[in-house]
Amino acid sequence: MAVAKARISFADVRASVKRMQFEGEKLVTRIRKDAESLATRTRRETVSSLLSDARKLRTDIRDRAEKAIKDLDSQRERILASIEEQGTRLVERVVKGLNLVSSQEIAALNKRLGEIERRIQELAKERAA
Repeated sequence: MAVAKARISFADVRASVKRMQFEGEKLVTRIRKDAESLATRTRRETVSSLLSDARKLRTDIRDRAEKAIKDLDSQRERILASIEEQGTRLVERVVKGLNLVSSQEIAALNKRLGEIERRIQELAKERAA
């Protein structure tokens, strides 16, 4: 049983190694360029993402500030209404304590006085006739 051995010349081995070296260098160069591209793209994406997040944050802060202002305005209106109501009650107590005549009482007296004047005029016309 004889096994046939293929003989490769030293020149063929040398050429094969040079080809592997050349292809390896091409592969390494391509990997380096792809890595640079990926790193650049990743940086761009990162910066873009940061800018997008900053814009969202700015919008969120603005919305929150507007809501806080609306809440403060509504609280201010409620507090002001409460103070006005308390002030009105206080003034009414003070006026009642001073025993002054109210505008409603003056209006009622004016009405009664008008009726009395009308009766007097009617009586005066009856006597004149």
